[in-house]
Amino acid sequence: MIHIASNNSNSSLSKYSQDQIQPNAIDLKVDRLYAIRYENPFEISEDGKTHRGSVEIEPDKDNWWNLGAGSYEIIMEGEVEMGPDEAGWVIPRSTLNRNGLYLTSGLYDSGYKGVMASVLHITGSKLTKTRIKKGTRVGQFLLFKAESLSTYDGDYGTGKFDDKAYGSK
Repeated sequence: MIHIASNNSNSSLSKYSQDQIQPNAIDLKVDRLYAIRYENPFEISEDGKTHRGSVEIEPDKDNWWNLGAGSYEIIMEGEVEMGPDEAGWVIPRSTLNRNGLYLTSGLYDSGYKGVMASVLHITGSKLTKTRIKKGTRVGQFLLFKAESLSTYDGDYGTGKFDDKAYGSK
């Protein structure tokens, strides 16, 4: 592994502060939350994909999200630009794990540029109550050197997060 905040990294992350730099990773702060629209079908094949879509959840007047058990798309502050010889992924901070909250993330391929997103899974029942304040550190980004045969050419994160592309509006 290498650290994205070190001079040895060919990748960069916008919008982070010194307090987010940890010994082996960088903490990521939550910027936006979306409820996944489970009533919509998800389809995937080698020919294409249709996302379920999502609806943005606005924090309350004090910038808190009040969440129940379920899964939510979470967008982190800042954007990443992956170097041509590096890849990475997002893991949850241990405090989340100890409280039944988990983040899942796909691989950030070499050459990827754009937003960082994960799915926040809150375990529990209908009685489960979780409060998360906007700007709180919830994940950590791990970066490693990668033998890359090519660079990212997918359709996610190729610019700012596009709500319409994911059916949220």
